[in-house]
Amino acid sequence: MAVAGRRKGEASRWFTPSLADVIFAALLLWLALFTIRSDGSLGLLQDSNTGYHIRTGDFILEHRTVPHTDIFSFSKPGQPWFAWEWLCAILFAVLYSAGGMKALVIFSGAAIALSNLILLRHMIWRGASALVAIVVLHLVIAASSIHYLARPHVFTFLFLAIGLWLIDQDRRQPSARIWFLVPITLVWANLHGGFLALLASLVIVAAGLALEGSWAAARRYTLVAGACLAGSGVNPYGFAVHAHAIWFLKEKWIVDLVQEYQSPRFGSPESHYFEILLFAGVTLSIWLLSQKQIASSLLILAWTHAALTSSRHIPIFCFVVAPPLAREATQFWDRWVRFARPGSLRGILGALAAEHTAGLRRNSIWAPALVIALAMFTSGWGWPSDFPAARYPAAMAGKNAALISGSRLFTTDAWADYLTFRFYSRQRIFVDGRCDFFGREMSEEYVQILKGHYGWDALMKKYDFNVALIPSQSALASLLRVNADWLLVDDDAQAALFRKR
Repeated sequence: MAVAGRRKGEASRWFTPSLADVIFAALLLWLALFTIRSDGSLGLLQDSNTGYHIRTGDFILEHRTVPHTDIFSFSKPGQPWFAWEWLCAILFAVLYSAGGMKALVIFSGAAIALSNLILLRHMIWRGASALVAIVVLHLVIAASSIHYLARPHVFTFLFLAIGLWLIDQDRRQPSARIWFLVPITLVWANLHGGFLALLASLVIVAAGLALEGSWAAARRYTLVAGACLAGSGVNPYGFAVHAHAIWFLKEKWIVDLVQEYQSPRFGSPESHYFEILLFAGVTLSIWLLSQKQIASSLLILAWTHAALTSSRHIPIFCFVVAPPLAREATQFWDRWVRFARPGSLRGILGALAAEHTAGLRRNSIWAPALVIALAMFTSGWGWPSDFPAARYPAAMAGKNAALISGSRLFTTDAWADYLTFRFYSRQRIFVDGRCDFFGREMSEEYVQILKGHYGWDALMKKYDFNVALIPSQSALASLLRVNADWLLVDDDAQAALFRKR
């Protein structure tokens, strides 16, 4: 009877919602609502690079092979090109084919929500109280939200959250589970280049442990890093992926061209949360150094530097700093509430934290049930069917499809990704978001034309453009309006469409 009662109790736990389920649901629903705002200007679909990945996946599924030469441009047709994130491209193509943009939104939102849920569970496992962990998670989500997009890097969020927890567990109590990082890295390397963050973290931890004098542990994580490196080479392009990533990160002209690779721009709402975590992380790293915890301190400092160098690294920094920060903050919290009088504010908050911490240690079936319910829910909700019209020339493309899709078109790199998605496989573009493929010279020529700098007209002739679809307020639009060789076909205040006479 006792065994049967225990089994019944364990089964009921899976059907009883937990606080962790509530947080997952709130985050997922926020991401979905965030995506489908009425103005269409923000959300998971604000980057049309998602569309380029969908069409890459369509090509792979259609031809049963990953591409090794360019398939999208008229400026560099047949030139060597690699679909580094080929596996994610296939997944995105399948999702879009099965459920349109709605499927992409739900999947990406669930991946982001799950990543943060794993981070929350990691903080609780480290000994953080419920209220402290939730506050730190709020800071992490707010600071990282600028990168909440339906793009392959959602897998980096997910696998990094898992990987850092496995490393943390292994440092406390070594076990064979640390070797799960090898197959994780193998899959990760075919989904997104962010697997390098795990390799870098393992190397930093190994170096820090060596400085601490823990040679056996340093050798262990060096071996794990080597095995993960070997596993990451199992992809259609081998270690060319690693060479390309290292080259990409070293090229200053790419940083100057792409905003997300530039240093954070302080002053935005998101940056305020990042600043809080930044100062807390530096303070924590100094404290850890004083406690001879060199490996943990080095890991925080390394990703602090990376986040200050490139805003794209902010989410990684957040995942690294949150668990130790929540643990140390909880020690201050415990001292603050320990001798509080019952019924006082401190006493009430302390009781709430103690009561709900257990609810963050478990999940039930309700989290996946919500994902399934959203996927099956078809009416009464304005799921997007396209990229936001406030950011992309959807109306113009629809009205002038024949002229645009069959031309040698000049447009912005972001709009080129959108047009590739919209008119695949008829559309060919000049340049798109793949600045690493098009190279420095062509990327600079693109900027020269768009900004109407001296020599723009010669470049237009060089590439034999016969149509231009550009922002109405751009310098090039102003020049083409008064140029006798070009005719304004349409202008809706967002986009101007010109064709060569």
